[in-house]
Amino acid sequence: MDLTQPNTDGISSFENLLANIILRVFVWVIACITCFGNLFVICMRSFVVTENSQHTMAIKSLCCADCLMGIYLFFIGAFDLKFSGEYNKHAQVWMASIQCQLVGSLAMLSSEVSVLLLTYMTLEKYLCIVFPFSHYGAGKKRTLSMLVVIWLLGFSLTLVPFWCKETFGDYYGRNGVCFPLQSDETERPGARGYSTGIFLGKESSGHGACLLSYNSTTKPWGW
Repeated sequence: MDLTQPNTDGISSFENLLANIILRVFVWVIACITCFGNLFVICMRSFVVTENSQHTMAIKSLCCADCLMGIYLFFIGAFDLKFSGEYNKHAQVWMASIQCQLVGSLAMLSSEVSVLLLTYMTLEKYLCIVFPFSHYGAGKKRTLSMLVVIWLLGFSLTLVPFWCKETFGDYYGRNGVCFPLQSDETERPGARGYSTGIFLGKESSGHGACLLSYNSTTKPWGW
C-alpha cells in the first residue's frame, strides 16, 4: 500500500487528523457542551413533573440524539490525539477501519434522527396551534410510536451503506472525520446520489417544513 501520497482532505493534515489547533480545541469544547448539556436537560426533564408528558418524551429523545453527536466528537478528538504528529502513516488504515465506519455511522444517526424529531415536534405543535378545537393531540401511545418509528428510520438510513458495499464503497471512510459530506470524482454514483438525497433532499425538506410551520403560526390570522 502506497502511503507516500497526500492524504489531506481539507480537514486533516499530514501530521494530524484535525489540521489546526482551533479544530483540535473546539472538538473537545463542543463535545463537552453537547454531551453534558443534553444530559443535564434529560435529568431535569426526568425530575420535573410536567402536564405535557408527550412533549417531555420527545425532548428527551432529541437530547439522546444530540448526545450521540457529542460522543462522535469525543471519538474524533481521541483519535486525533492517538495519531498526533504522524497521521499520514495511519490515514488509509484509519479511514478503512471498522472504528471509522462505526464513528461515522454514529454521527449520521444523530444527524438524521435530530432532523426527523425536530420536524415531527414542529408539525405536531403546528397542528395543535392552528387547529385548537379539532381534538387533535398526540397521546402517549401515539407519541411513543412516532418516536420508535423515527429512530428505526434513522437506523435504517444509517445502515443502508453497510448493506451494499458495491454501490456505496467505503461510505463512511472517505475522509479523516468519517462523515460522508465530501464528494469527489472517485465517489461512486450510488453513494453520491444517496448523500444528495439525504443531506439536500430530506434535511432541506425537514428544515423547510419547520420554517413554514413557525412562519405560519407567527403571522396574524388571515394574512
